[in-house]
Amino acid sequence: MCRLAWAGDRRVKLRTQASLAICADGEHLTLLNASPDLRAQMLATPVLQPRGKGRGSPIAAVVLTGAEVDQTAGLLTLRERQEFAVLATAETLAAVAANPIFRVLAADVVMREAVARDKPFALPGGVSAELFAVPGKVALYLEDEDPALASETGANVGVELVYDGKRLAYVPGAAAVPPALRERLARADVILFDGTLFRDDEMIATGTGSKTGRRMGHMPVGGADGTLAALAGLRGRRILIHINNTNPILVEDSPERRQVEAAGFEIAEDGMEIVL
Repeated sequence: MCRLAWAGDRRVKLRTQASLAICADGEHLTLLNASPDLRAQMLATPVLQPRGKGRGSPIAAVVLTGAEVDQTAGLLTLRERQEFAVLATAETLAAVAANPIFRVLAADVVMREAVARDKPFALPGGVSAELFAVPGKVALYLEDEDPALASETGANVGVELVYDGKRLAYVPGAAAVPPALRERLARADVILFDGTLFRDDEMIATGTGSKTGRRMGHMPVGGADGTLAALAGLRGRRILIHINNTNPILVEDSPERRQVEAAGFEIAEDGMEIVL
């Protein structure tokens, strides 16, 4: 997929990583995860760019769904002594605190707040949020020799947003969809869900890795027990995110892409705007 993209193949669009910006009042933004390429996302997206006072930013909060590098490295881009809040589970905040590089986020201007699962909390601009359990695992760099796979802990969560009676669910990493998770997703108007790999053995088959998707904490999109089957019949708009560069759904006319679209799913892309 990367070779096609770099060659300018029109069927494949260049994409950055999975972050989502939320805004309800036109002024204050909340990021759901801060990916390593946050600076590029800010340059490409005017609403994310500084305005007003020097070193100011409309980004007022960052909600983390885990402590993976892909979820946290972008925080370092926001280190210019601007005020914002980092909200996450106690487990994720502990992982961030254990890495001294994040001390560049000055404690007197960057508030870190632990958030319990299944308890609503307020985001800037009047949005209500709630973290919820999603089967997964700890960040790769925190794994031991026998990591707990598909466990439901504070190390991997989803985010539900509620505003003006509308609901959005954000799940960038999921190893499975148990009944409680499907029940929550069933009430969402928009679902942004883990689309990392199409097949469980995709990394192995393409020679790009030695682990299955489930070993990495990601269920496959296809197959009898994949995402298409697990989320079938839900009323909400279903959008696949966090798509790995081995996943053939990134090619617009591939059989896998046609299968996903025939099942009623969309493929996320940079600059995508969702209005609830």
